[in-house]
Amino acid sequence: AQVGLTVSGVPAGAQLYWDFGGDGTVDQITDTPSIPYLVQAGYQEIAVQVHLGDRTVSSARIAISADPSLGVFRTVSHSDTGSYEVTVVLRTRVHLYAPAIEEFIPAGWSVEVIDDGGAVYMVGESLQAVWALELWPGDEVTLRYILYPGASEAARLAGSASGYGPDGRIEVQIGGAVVVP
Repeated sequence: AQVGLTVSGVPAGAQLYWDFGGDGTVDQITDTPSIPYLVQAGYQEIAVQVHLGDRTVSSARIAISADPSLGVFRTVSHSDTGSYEVTVVLRTRVHLYAPAIEEFIPAGWSVEVIDDGGAVYMVGESLQAVWALELWPGDEVTLRYILYPGASEAARLAGSASGYGPDGRIEVQIGGAVVVP
């Protein structure tokens, strides 16, 4: 499927350097903040750098996880206290039992669950949450937590969602924000 990618807040005269593999190779340079992108099945990362003249003024990295059974994405917002509020939404496209989310916690960072959405969860090296639910196509569950920075300011987020569908266990990587701040 083709989607549109848009970077907001781009200053006039900027160029955008798009890396569609997330591997550090610039695949396309544009003068506009929007571009069409053909989504492949599976997990892919997209990075973009905003250049003004000869300097990088901003950058972002997102993940797209395209799966016919599950859609799962993460949003991150920065708080005034220096922490980050993370929301993970799992939406099923199939009949699903025992939806679950596992988020890996960046080394040295800590987590506080603020809305478990009815899940049973535990926090160790990862945040693991499972819902004792049966979901139907279009149903979703949400998990919200606060990330408190550790020694390093920047951190990479990674995780997966799973459940049991008509053909057995399904697992997909979480799309959306992958780097904070």
